Amino acid sequence: MVLSAFLCMSCISCNCFAQSKSVQQPTTDADIIERINQHRPLRNAHIPKQIHQQLGATHVAGKYFFSEEPYLIEGCKSLYKLGFGVIKLWFRKDGGGYPYHSNWQIPKNISLTALAQHPYWKEAFEVPFSTFALSVDGAGVNTTNVSAAAEETELYELCCYLFQTYHDRKVNFIIHNWEGDWMMRGGTGNSARWSRKPGERIDAVDGVRYSVGIPADSADRINAMIKWFKSRQSAVSRARERFPNATCKIYHAIEANKVMDSREGIPGIVNRVLPEVETDMVSWSCYDGMDSTGLALYKGIQYIQAQMRPTPYMKGKKEVFLGEIGIPEQRYAGLMEKDPVINRWDAYMGVILALKISYLIQWELYCNEPKDESLRKLNDTRKKDEMRGFWLIRPDSTLSFAGTYFTKLLQKAKATK
Repeated sequence: MVLSAFLCMSCISCNCFAQSKSVQQPTTDADIIERINQHRPLRNAHIPKQIHQQLGATHVAGKYFFSEEPYLIEGCKSLYKLGFGVIKLWFRKDGGGYPYHSNWQIPKNISLTALAQHPYWKEAFEVPFSTFALSVDGAGVNTTNVSAAAEETELYELCCYLFQTYHDRKVNFIIHNWEGDWMMRGGTGNSARWSRKPGERIDAVDGVRYSVGIPADSADRINAMIKWFKSRQSAVSRARERFPNATCKIYHAIEANKVMDSREGIPGIVNRVLPEVETDMVSWSCYDGMDSTGLALYKGIQYIQAQMRPTPYMKGKKEVFLGEIGIPEQRYAGLMEKDPVINRWDAYMGVILALKISYLIQWELYCNEPKDESLRKLNDTRKKDEMRGFWLIRPDSTLSFAGTYFTKLLQKAKATK
């Protein structure tokens, strides 16, 4: 099946897809898988020439480097050189995630606007990506009326600065949170494993006993996240209204990461927060939807779209993208060989093209996860066999299986007439 239209990435709000002929949606699992397969690049599906504006990777906290440039800058240049048009970065006030060859000298009370004016960030933003996705911290589940108002003001000022600085440049900025369900649950440990069936469980890895269920204060947590996301969207929307003629575009996205839990009725960002908040986009950190066929990913995206309320700026477009997706090439049995890894990536690309999804952002450029957890927080460098394999470029400078797949895809698209 040839893709009849693809997104005008320089202006998502133009709603190009809404103008194309509607496609009858498959109704059975078998039909969905067939549609995914029809859009898989390795099965000769059409690849949009501008696919580089849909494909990206995250650069943060990697455990190795290849130059003496500040680490943030090195990663931006390295990813752009591979041909990707999208990059995701951790826009944090402590310079965290970018330690090598870097002297951040950031004041403790720095504002987001001042951070964007830091020489490292100014140089990073000069790399000609079509889209920068910026993970911006905030109060999250601890949001109060006071903190929400303060964050809205600070984020509004950042957006105004970005509009003023990059007013005439064709570039997108997406302001988003880190994995919202983990934020709402207060972490990633056993206490965050919410379940509709209360009771004691035993961790399969370390044998530790823990209790599961829905905490009594879940409604308060949900309300805090609603308040937080409303303030962040308001900041972006207000800034857009101030600069209506800017070529530069800024969007707000809510990132969720436990979509399948929400589908099962467990309180989460998708089923309890999205219906209450207007947002430009939703980002899915989609490890919970990565089966080998792409079926769960396809269904998860459709489920998010059914729950979300797009802002008027999006003109009816329910914009869901894959804000984090990665395969650890050296962690699990059966995923260490080239063919299984590449086949999975091709299935996920089939989903992207079948559903006309704007972005797939791979985790990540340089791997951040050593196999030994005790080494994760150290800033010394790691070797290839010490890492789990979330990478495009390995510590020995060779391309990973994912890196090989995506660079070939980008090259093929570039050659498309």
